[in-house]
Amino acid sequence: MKIAIVGLYPKDPDRIRGGVEAVTLRLSRGLARRDGTEVHVVVSEPDREIGEHVTDEGVTVHSVGSPRRFGNVTFQRPARALIAQALRRIAPDVVHAHSAHREALGAVESGLPAVVTIHGLIEREIALETKFARRWRGVFRRRVMDLAFEKMRNAIVLGPLVQEHYRKELAHARVWVIENPVDDLFFTAEGPAQPDTLIYSGYLIPRKGIRNLLNALDIVRRKRPAARLRLAGLAPLPDYEGQVHDHVKKLGLEDAVDFLGSLSPAQLAAEYAGAAGMLLVSKQETLPVAIQEAMAAGLPVIASPVGGVPHLVDDGGNGFLVPWGDPEQLADRWLQLLEDDALRERLGASARRTAEERFRLDRVCERTLEVYREVIAGHGSGAPA
Repeated sequence: MKIAIVGLYPKDPDRIRGGVEAVTLRLSRGLARRDGTEVHVVVSEPDREIGEHVTDEGVTVHSVGSPRRFGNVTFQRPARALIAQALRRIAPDVVHAHSAHREALGAVESGLPAVVTIHGLIEREIALETKFARRWRGVFRRRVMDLAFEKMRNAIVLGPLVQEHYRKELAHARVWVIENPVDDLFFTAEGPAQPDTLIYSGYLIPRKGIRNLLNALDIVRRKRPAARLRLAGLAPLPDYEGQVHDHVKKLGLEDAVDFLGSLSPAQLAAEYAGAAGMLLVSKQETLPVAIQEAMAAGLPVIASPVGGVPHLVDDGGNGFLVPWGDPEQLADRWLQLLEDDALRERLGASARRTAEERFRLDRVCERTLEVYREVIAGHGSGAPA
């Protein structure tokens, strides 16, 4: 089967920018390992050199470019055309777009059998943007998504939350639920033990609640002076990054907080393997890959019950759920993990079992191939395709 995946794809596989890049990278690699598959990836980004290359894993990556300005105002027509043109040239048996945006429109407008994975809830993300320009761009992006929803006939969603949220938009489409895959290395990684350390993984942005983590750490340190927090991830907003560093100094936590920056998957897996737990107490999430990765590494997760997080974290079963903006309750759960070895080991073992059952790359690839076969069979037969 010749497969074309359309979506974000890392320039450097050791420097992944967010969950969608991680998913397209892992899925393309996993599918390429299967007998009888040929995998192509089409990338439409303005800052990438146009051309194609074959990765070490045998995936052919096609960079087709994208105009820098006025994309959403023009409903992404130039980028859609570039994607569709590339897909017709590749002539795959099936196209899999990741994002209900220009990637989805290019895929369905190619005329080839196509399915779209919807990764997030754009309306909730727009509502949390603090800058006017970014919120305005988000409104136009939603208009592009509306057009994509009208045209798509096959969709993959990550869980019940996304399926229910877009039930009206997807009423005319066939819908499958497939969770994101986790790289195998997270299941097997080893790292030096850091029994008093919890780790955060993700962008350092306001909706992730970094200052709330620091406030909780300040409380924890009064009872557990050795407690530490390691922050792994990019800081795309310089003003907010400065505020976070200032807050660390204000609380006197300079010797208790480590800013790790962007880590390779192997480095992040090693961090997870040694830590006592993982934190992601955000104001908004869909189904965070970071939580799935931590669970695969056997870490109990403390997270907020937002979006699809309760679909991953069973409160008291494989981790804890705490309200957004409540540093006292967060600190209480944090201390429980640090002080109760048996509890921490039980929650971590349960988290790993969940990951083994649901997030293994081979399982996700097999389920995805089943969907591809259904999409191909339905194309041109009168069924949605």
